[in-house]
Amino acid sequence: MNRTIQIGDKVDRVKTHVGGFDECMEGGIPEGHMILICGSAGTMKSTLAFSVLYNEVIKNNSRGLYITLEQSSMNLLTHMEGMGMNTSVAGDNLRVLDLTQLRKDLMKGETLFMTDQGMWMDFISRTVELIGKVDGCRLLAIDSLNALYSLVKFSNPRNQLFSFFESFRNLGLTTFFISETSSDSLPCGEFGIEDFMCDGIIRLSMREEGDTFNRYIRCVKMRSARLDTSFFPLLVTECGFKIIRE
Repeated sequence: MNRTIQIGDKVDRVKTHVGGFDECMEGGIPEGHMILICGSAGTMKSTLAFSVLYNEVIKNNSRGLYITLEQSSMNLLTHMEGMGMNTSVAGDNLRVLDLTQLRKDLMKGETLFMTDQGMWMDFISRTVELIGKVDGCRLLAIDSLNALYSLVKFSNPRNQLFSFFESFRNLGLTTFFISETSSDSLPCGEFGIEDFMCDGIIRLSMREEGDTFNRYIRCVKMRSARLDTSFFPLLVTECGFKIIRE
């Protein structure tokens, strides 16, 4: 369970391991926060989230769980290996839970599932229960909210998503929710309530500049941290991500 951070408390932080970016939020993400990583297709949202978990496992002996509904675990790990992350070194401390087939199976009964709110909440509660059984897990990534949303038609998004986010908050983990958005404008989440429920928002974007597209990163929101909310150019190097600060 999360506790309220009081004035004067020492805040333990999870590093993003993006060179130069953690300094924009007083050293990193406060432990136990729920973070929305949003951006359009191709902005490397999944890679960033996985990189945070991977580096925390390798460098700080943490344990993490990455839940994928978008691409198979094999494709995901192959991509991360191509990005320079030796996932075999992480071993069981970084687990990937592949729910892509389950999602496909559920979508076969699309008409029933998308209109049955009870089934949606049961699916979420069972997923949360499963996460809670992963011993010593401190970091969690859900890839993606859009894939989860595709399984249901919400009759009351505000109330239903409030319950959804609270169920994950009660786990007490540092959690990253990946959300695909079509533009740089707010809100960052599909229904808007995501922006309110999450403790932090990290936005990734691409801009056409001359003959190339360049990536940018910005911390839009982070509770319990003084922020530099500027957009920073984001580079992908052999050693991982880093920003350019003028």
